Amino acid sequence: MKFNHLFKCDVSNIAFKQLLRIMKLITVIMVAFIVQIHASTFAQYVTLKENNKNLRSIFKEIRKQTGYLVLYESSIVNRTALVTVALDKVPLNEALKIILQNQELDFEIKQKSIILSKHKIDIEPVAEKIQQIDLKGKVSDESGKGIPNVNVSIKGTKKGVSTDTQGNFSITLASGENEIVVSAVGFETQTIAVNNRTTINIVLKEMTAKLDEFVVVGYGTQKKINLSGSVSTVSGKTITERPVPNLTNLLQGRISGLDVVQPTGEPGRDNGSFRLRGQGSYGSSSAPLILVDGVIGSINNLSPQDIENVTVLKDASSASIYGARAANGVILVTTKKGKAGTDIIEYNGSYGISEATRVPELITNSVTYMEMYNQAKARSGQPAQYTQAQIDAYKNNPNSDQYPNFNWLDYILGTGPIHNHSLGFSGGTAKSTYNISLNYLDQNSITKGYLYKRYNGLLDFSNQLNKRVKVGANINFSYQDLKAPWLVNDDLLLLAYAAAPTFMPYLPDGSGRIATRDYVSSGGTNRTPEEVYNTGSQFTKNYNVNAQGFIDVNIVKGLQWYSKAAVTFFNQDFRNRQFRTPSFAYQPNASGVYQEVGNGNSNFVGLQQSSARNITKIFYSTLNYNTKFANDHNFSALFGYEQQDNRSTNLSGNRYDFPNNTIMELDGSSPLNQSLGGNSSEWALRSLFGRIGYNFKEKYILEGNIRYDGTSRVSPDYRYGTFGGGSAAWKVSEESFIKDNFTWIDNLKLRTSYGVLGNQEIGNYPYQDILSLTTYPYGTSLNSGVQLNRLTAKDLRWEKTAITDFGLDVDLFKGLFGATVSYYYKNTTDIIEGRRDVPASIGLSAPTVNAGSLVNKGIEIELRHQNRIGEFTYGANFIFHRYRNKLTSALAETLGTFEIGQPINNFFVYDWIGIFQSQAEIDASPKQPSSGVLKPGDLKIRDVDGNGTVGPEDRIRISSFPGYTYSFSLNAGWKGFNLSAFFQGVEGQKVSVSQWGYEPFMQGSAPPTKFLNAWTPTNPSNTIPAVYLTGYQGVSGYNSTYFLQDASYLRLKNLYLSYNLPENISNKIASKGITIYASGDNLITWTKYEGNDPERAGSGRFAQFPQIKIYTIGLKVKY
Repeated sequence: MKFNHLFKCDVSNIAFKQLLRIMKLITVIMVAFIVQIHASTFAQYVTLKENNKNLRSIFKEIRKQTGYLVLYESSIVNRTALVTVALDKVPLNEALKIILQNQELDFEIKQKSIILSKHKIDIEPVAEKIQQIDLKGKVSDESGKGIPNVNVSIKGTKKGVSTDTQGNFSITLASGENEIVVSAVGFETQTIAVNNRTTINIVLKEMTAKLDEFVVVGYGTQKKINLSGSVSTVSGKTITERPVPNLTNLLQGRISGLDVVQPTGEPGRDNGSFRLRGQGSYGSSSAPLILVDGVIGSINNLSPQDIENVTVLKDASSASIYGARAANGVILVTTKKGKAGTDIIEYNGSYGISEATRVPELITNSVTYMEMYNQAKARSGQPAQYTQAQIDAYKNNPNSDQYPNFNWLDYILGTGPIHNHSLGFSGGTAKSTYNISLNYLDQNSITKGYLYKRYNGLLDFSNQLNKRVKVGANINFSYQDLKAPWLVNDDLLLLAYAAAPTFMPYLPDGSGRIATRDYVSSGGTNRTPEEVYNTGSQFTKNYNVNAQGFIDVNIVKGLQWYSKAAVTFFNQDFRNRQFRTPSFAYQPNASGVYQEVGNGNSNFVGLQQSSARNITKIFYSTLNYNTKFANDHNFSALFGYEQQDNRSTNLSGNRYDFPNNTIMELDGSSPLNQSLGGNSSEWALRSLFGRIGYNFKEKYILEGNIRYDGTSRVSPDYRYGTFGGGSAAWKVSEESFIKDNFTWIDNLKLRTSYGVLGNQEIGNYPYQDILSLTTYPYGTSLNSGVQLNRLTAKDLRWEKTAITDFGLDVDLFKGLFGATVSYYYKNTTDIIEGRRDVPASIGLSAPTVNAGSLVNKGIEIELRHQNRIGEFTYGANFIFHRYRNKLTSALAETLGTFEIGQPINNFFVYDWIGIFQSQAEIDASPKQPSSGVLKPGDLKIRDVDGNGTVGPEDRIRISSFPGYTYSFSLNAGWKGFNLSAFFQGVEGQKVSVSQWGYEPFMQGSAPPTKFLNAWTPTNPSNTIPAVYLTGYQGVSGYNSTYFLQDASYLRLKNLYLSYNLPENISNKIASKGITIYASGDNLITWTKYEGNDPERAGSGRFAQFPQIKIYTIGLKVKY
């Protein structure tokens, strides 16, 4: 079977048009469906001509004409008078008033039903006599035992009391007050009508909702209490408490074992990446599989407002249902659905201001900079960078436009406004539900040159065709429009670090010409940020669509058939337009003329344009069976089939020498020297899968999952693979020895699992030979032919990961405290890597083979607490994760960073122990690794083995992975106010920093202010070496712990305060609720790290595009 022809898809204009037709058709159906749901009684007309007919006959005719059900008790209709009526196209509401006049009946129209009731007698005069009610009562649990500290409040007021130790209470209700609200931690809240009673006994039910809660798992849902695998869930409500634009970052610190890495703080480019339970592979992707409503998709294309919940499958048992794609875990994103009941309109709007979280302090005094630069040059034996006359000019004219002290970071970093608005419509009937949401995001950057807009839409509906068949559809789409400088991310910030404080962006003569350096003699090849802003931009437009349709059939009791077909579509249009702008030296020459200078860079001038398209077709079908026998035995089974295919295409082209700077089309220039390129790829997957579950009294739980995958990506002989896992759990709290003796234990469950998963993300067809066109000499002429580019391994197969997991879940004191603890051991084998023993003389690249293995192990701890004291509620959550990895086999080792028996990617560096203070100290010390002549003020390195010479064998290993990660949240609520704080941190993280902003004068960059205390003969520092130039052998000629920094941090990720306006205020505008809120994101950071942002420190650069801090105010309104 040839997988590349399993489900042949041609992503062409025709395919795209077909997709648009499908989307239009689904949209039309959904709009018609929603209009039908909202059809009001004013759109229903009745025509009747009846003489002396009873109400039953009349209502039968009304149902025939309108489709509305008429609900009533027979007893109240039997005693009504006969009706004579003549109506011609009268609105239903008016017709009912006419028909029921002189009858002792009232009516109410709800959804598609007319409800009749006996006419209520006005008892207002009696009510007026009742001034107040002194209500006494007792609150007990289901066993009859009184419950202390229960909150009893009068609905719609701020009046309330708490029960005593026996559960007794007393409260006074004023005239017009009739309902009390009874609530306690661990019990279901009740609203009770008093109805003039003076005594009342109330029985509260234990809150079992948390244990009976259903959790999304692979191809279905399960009761949370019956889970035997390692599964974590975070609700959409928790996610949206941080009103920030990017959904990826909202998951940081919310799920144990899940690390989120944000690449940049730029708008539209800040899509983070995930790592679940350590680094699963070094030869292929370590990213978890992400499914949106059961279909492969991107979490970055979703609006946070559209999320119902996010579930993470972490162990082999829960994830093995996804087989060859689940080795790095699975993230299941569920979007919001409509719910039967009252139609709801929700608006959430916010306005925010963003700024940089942290910015390093650099030397911005020009005289200090120039003198330090000369000192560094002298230390390396080079001539001075600046003459004394140039230094004196700045010294004698401080802060003038001609001789400034300019801070480039302050210049390019400012604030950026963020507008975020969402509007949602949801509701439905018992048979049909719908949910529509629209979201608009407008985000500016903290630097110039960026504009980002994102539009999101979600349309979801379902319809119960009959008692057995349900159908539905879902469309999730997004459009992103980003304008950015042609140089982005860290590269843009590096230009600000590398620019000297001795000049400003524009010449001081007011001509508007751009300056690129201070003096002609200074040389250099760097542009300034202002040059980048003035020499072009890049434009990116992304289109994403995820369209799904399903059918759900209850065949017989307990047997369900579910099928879903889906298409995910991505299209990107990218354009990069660059042009030339003259730049000048900031200081004029001796004649007073400003000289144009080149920066030495071969700048692309022209238009680069590319188009990328990706389409995936998915279909899966499942049979799910659930039954219960002999009262105590619960059995479930699932069998399914899935297929999907993917095709991507890319096309790109360049043209040069446009007649002006505004043309944005390739046809606007000559085809001379143009370039054109394109490629396409495709892959397919076909699978069978199944799951069997059994539990006895929900006490002893067993589950097994299996999947048989076939993928086109790997060698034909290894194309098919079977993956599976099993789990077992024991709910100890259901045993009589716990129930009878430890009633404060609500839930105590022990669980374990084991399974083997696959990783097919090894690239497309790495086992296949690649040929390229070439020419070769034959005789006296050149001939065309093909040549082999690389050696290949025909037995290449997917990577495999075996995971063992042990866990404990516990809930205490009716939900007051809870904990989840998991230990895991992951063994990844058949990791792909390139062979290193292929002689270069062959002329071919080495083959990719399965050779490596890697172990990850770790522990996750989650602690929970929630409580209520009267009207005050509070809670806390704490998450802790620690893991370690070890390389267990590899084709070839790299000393220090890639050694068998050691963690991968270790730092392998010399151990820096201080600064040489004198030549005598240098002479008395072991021979140092520097190849230059050592001087006082240079680094001092430890002789680890004590042989008198510091050599490569004296280097030490230091892990690049954090000691542990953690987060904790605190929340409190009182009388409509809600306050929450979320903290996230990393401890024991080391990073190697270098380059711009850290090493002095790298391409002219200003040193950090710490070098104001650098070693000098009169300032014998033992922590900061003498000022030096990058590459100086006494400091940066070798890697040492001097360049390792502690990037541990604790950050207040979010502080959120909201207030729910009282009902009497929201009712004035017919609202069901109004909430105003304020939020701060990334507010405070505690760290010793000297660089830009410790959260981004892993890249090793000191100069980075910083994370953003956001201050937000917002409003939520519900109708």
